[in-house]
Amino acid sequence: MSSNAIDRLRSPDLKKLLQGDLPVPLYFQMFTILRDYVLSGEIPVDTQLPSEFELTHSFGVSRMTAKRALDELAVAGLVKRSRGRGTVVIHQAASKQKKAKPLRAPLTGLLESLEILAEATDVNLLQFLRTPPPARVRELFELGADEAIVNAVRVRSLNKTPFGYYTSWTNTDHPQFNKANLATTSRLALFKRCKIDIARVEQSLSAVSADAIIAGYLKVKPGAALLTLERQSFNASGQLVDLLNIQYRPDQFRYQMSLDVVNWKPKE
Repeated sequence: MSSNAIDRLRSPDLKKLLQGDLPVPLYFQMFTILRDYVLSGEIPVDTQLPSEFELTHSFGVSRMTAKRALDELAVAGLVKRSRGRGTVVIHQAASKQKKAKPLRAPLTGLLESLEILAEATDVNLLQFLRTPPPARVRELFELGADEAIVNAVRVRSLNKTPFGYYTSWTNTDHPQFNKANLATTSRLALFKRCKIDIARVEQSLSAVSADAIIAGYLKVKPGAALLTLERQSFNASGQLVDLLNIQYRPDQFRYQMSLDVVNWKPKE
């Protein structure tokens, strides 16, 4: 619902999303966040955005920064700004269409490989909070509008070089699944400790352009091509318990899998 998205834009929690120590200006970080809301359809066409004054409080920025972010949205053709009416979305997000089924293949030793990766690399926990997720995530978990789950954002590095930006949503209320433990323990180890059983995993690979915030953390230029992986983990009852999105630097990470061919014969 657009009202939920607008409410989130008025939340003071947005201050946590802007990073003053990044080489990316605050207005552009703010623009990227607003742009993604519009492009995803969470804020649909003809919706009025919060005012410059409201955004200065929710993002913790100056009035000039908020104005610049909204002006950039207008330049991008996503909103129209006018006196009296404020800033209104004019971009019509693409409707959800049935997609062709992707090619799937078994992954050999998936969980074991992930544990090795976690042990061999360093992690920086950027965010940990319990909050209602955005619309798409809420639908995947089949949650109510106000139900909150754990959201974490991390960056993984190897030899002090960042290679992956991790965003996860986990449906658990176990007290051991907390900020302190996630900062020092792999998620898979925490899953075992918190009795979050994973019976099935689905993954999809694609490509995406780095936005301003992720580009800053991965030390690439905004717009650089990244490999993106989405991993959905289900329990034995078929319920989604964890959703993980990773954006990888392709120059620092290669994704490899083994394919087992069983009882296959070529056509004659």
